[in-house]
Amino acid sequence: MKLSEKDLKQMLYWMVLGRRFEERKMVLFRQGRLRGFLHPGLGQEAVHVGACYGLGDGDFITLSHRGKEPELMKGWSLKDMIAGMMCKKESYGAGRTPDGSHMYGDLSKGIIPSPGIIGSVIPLAAGVGLGLKMKKSGGVVVTIFGDGASNRGDFHEGINLAAALRLPVIFLLANNQWAISVPLKKATGGVTRLSVRAAGYGIPGVTVDGNDVRKIYEEADKAIKRARAGKGPTLLECIIHRWTGHGMSDPDNYRTEKEKKEGEKKDPILRFRKELISEGQLTEDEYTGIEQRVAKELEEAIHFAEKECTDIDPDYSDVSRGVYAGT
Repeated sequence: MKLSEKDLKQMLYWMVLGRRFEERKMVLFRQGRLRGFLHPGLGQEAVHVGACYGLGDGDFITLSHRGKEPELMKGWSLKDMIAGMMCKKESYGAGRTPDGSHMYGDLSKGIIPSPGIIGSVIPLAAGVGLGLKMKKSGGVVVTIFGDGASNRGDFHEGINLAAALRLPVIFLLANNQWAISVPLKKATGGVTRLSVRAAGYGIPGVTVDGNDVRKIYEEADKAIKRARAGKGPTLLECIIHRWTGHGMSDPDNYRTEKEKKEGEKKDPILRFRKELISEGQLTEDEYTGIEQRVAKELEEAIHFAEKECTDIDPDYSDVSRGVYAGT
């Protein structure tokens, strides 16, 4: 699909929303107003928006612990997400899924509930892809994971099954070059472009600049069309920089300050904004309007969660709800 000016502005909106949401979550977490865990997704906005912008209502995603753009794009509201992170009854999971990472879902919106172990979503996505193929729905599934997860057995088992059965899965590898504190070069025997692994399964493998949202969209669009046509999966690797430590408790003292600053200079939002303005597809006032809209939506969502929702506390009489069918 060729992107119109309206599409490009919408993509920028999703990226800005994702960035400001992450920034506010970090502040709320430090203030003790969020529960669970938090793995910031700053700098990963182009990967999620570019790869998921071409998805429709009949398509699915699995969740990443880093960044919330896919869920928002698939229809979850900021109010529901923040209320859930604050353990409120008026939220997804009725307050039982406080984790700010990825252990929740909503099948009605195409959001697959994800397990906690990193990488375990990969074979899960293969199973979803098998279901979509059996139903002949024309739907696809995008599964999002990092370079660390690609070194687990889950990756090889899931991608091999999807390749063998030609399942409609897009394997989206957000390569931020660190598995917590382990650098990529030490974990892969010197291989720095993980898309080469696709050749072992007989499927396309593509590496792109993870800060270029339009290039990511272009390659994802090809992969989605290929999957819908019954030609099987694609491994799409996006090279990005992780702006923070692995999680909020990670001091990130294994990287130099110079390395961190150099990575942040490749800011995907700043880059996209400059491109659109130089092309005459965006004005400074329009960008200011996007920032103002996002700020207003975030304030309204936080107010909803803290002032209009009901707290939920552990109750032993409620322990089996959501564990067994019909509860």
